[in-house]
Amino acid sequence: MKKETRVRDINPFGLRMREELKSRLDMEAKISGRSLNAEIVHRLQLSFEKQEVVESSYTVKQPPEVAYGNTPEITDIERKLLTIFRRLPVEKQLALLSLFN
Repeated sequence: MKKETRVRDINPFGLRMREELKSRLDMEAKISGRSLNAEIVHRLQLSFEKQEVVESSYTVKQPPEVAYGNTPEITDIERKLLTIFRRLPVEKQLALLSLFN
């Protein structure tokens, strides 16, 4: 059973944002019947849920030699590519993966 979180148990978090963004969020919060804080939390949660759906739709296909346990040594070029790939934001990593699928 999921433990219910009470408002007093959640630590406050200061957030700086441009006035234009705050105004848009305020307007969307009023439309959806939420407080500004609830709107921000809702949108952040949705962004993680969307990311999880996108990530789960990509599967990495291993070459047959890797699938059977014969893992080849990684080359210098592959190591450099991996380093660059790991530094990219998740969205760009997923975009690159979609090009190869």
